[in-house]
Amino acid sequence: MITYELNTGLIEAVKEKLPEGSNLANTLMDILYIGKEAIYRRLRGEVPFTLGEAAIISRKLGVSLDKMVGVSFKENAVFDMNVVHHENPFETYYKIINKYIGMFKAMGEDPTSELATSSNIIPQTLYLKHKHLSKFRLFKWMYQNENIKCKHFDELEIPQNLLDIQKEFVYASEHVHSTSYIWDNMIFAHMVNDLQYFTSIHLLSEEDKLKIKEESLQLIDELEDLANNGKYATGNEVNIYISNINFEATYSYIESNSVQMSMIRVYAINSLTTHDTGMCQSLKAWIQSLKKFSTLISESGEMQRIQFFKQQREIINSL
Repeated sequence: MITYELNTGLIEAVKEKLPEGSNLANTLMDILYIGKEAIYRRLRGEVPFTLGEAAIISRKLGVSLDKMVGVSFKENAVFDMNVVHHENPFETYYKIINKYIGMFKAMGEDPTSELATSSNIIPQTLYLKHKHLSKFRLFKWMYQNENIKCKHFDELEIPQNLLDIQKEFVYASEHVHSTSYIWDNMIFAHMVNDLQYFTSIHLLSEEDKLKIKEESLQLIDELEDLANNGKYATGNEVNIYISNINFEATYSYIESNSVQMSMIRVYAINSLTTHDTGMCQSLKAWIQSLKKFSTLISESGEMQRIQFFKQQREIINSL
C-alpha cells in the first residue's frame, strides 16, 4: 500500500512539472532510457519506480523527493533539520549560515520576495552582526549540549571566519524586498533573564555582561531607527509589529517566485525547515493572523513605538 502511494505521488509530482499537453510516458522514456511497455507498467502501478529511477527523475525535472512523498501523504510534511553538530559546531554553523546567505542574495533579484517572522527572541537577522550578543547565544547552546566542553563564556573563542559570515548574513537578509517582524513585547526580557542567570552561577563575568549590555543598547538604537524609517539601507521595506500576546515559539517563512520555505526555531540557534507547500501556507496564515493582535510601529504608531523602546531600554538597564 505504501509503495503504491509513493509511486502515485511520484507520478503526480512529475505531472505538475510538465507543460500542458506534454506526453508523460514519452517524457519518462527519454529520462530513464527504458522501453514504452516498462514505463506503462510503472504508470499503471504494476511495477514501482526504483529509488534510482526516482532520483534520476528528481534531478532531471527538479522535483524534490519530499514533494513526491507529500503528494501521497497530504497530512505529512518533510522537514530538514538545520542543526549544528556537536562534533564540529563552528564548521556546521558556518555552512548553515552560508546556505541562507545564498538564498537571501538570490531573493534579492526578485521584487516579490518576502520574509516574515513572529519571534519571542531577537531574530538572528538583527543581532548576528554583534560580536558579544551572537557569542552569548552560541555559548548558551554549547553549555546546554553535554557533548561540548564549554563551561565558561571566556573559554569560547569564535573563529574570525564565523564572525565575518554572521555579519554577511545580516546584510544579505536586507536584500529581501519586503520583511515583516512581529515581536513578543518581552523580546529582550528573555535575554536579560539568561544573562542574569549565567552571571549568578559564575559562568559569565560582570565585565562580559556589561559588554553584552552595551551591544544590546546599541541594537535597540538600530532597531528604533529601523522602525522610524520603515526600510533598510538597501531601500527594502521593513514592517515591525509589537504583539499584545506572548509567543510560544519563533516561526518564519520565506517566499519568492522560486523559493517557498517555512521555519521553526529550535534548540536556541537551530531550526526545522520545510519546502512543503501546505505547511508553508499554513505557517504564513498563522503569522499573518498574529497581526490582528499586534500594533504596527514602523512609520506609524509613534506613541507605541516610543513606549516600546523605552521599555526595552529599561529592561536592559536593569542588568
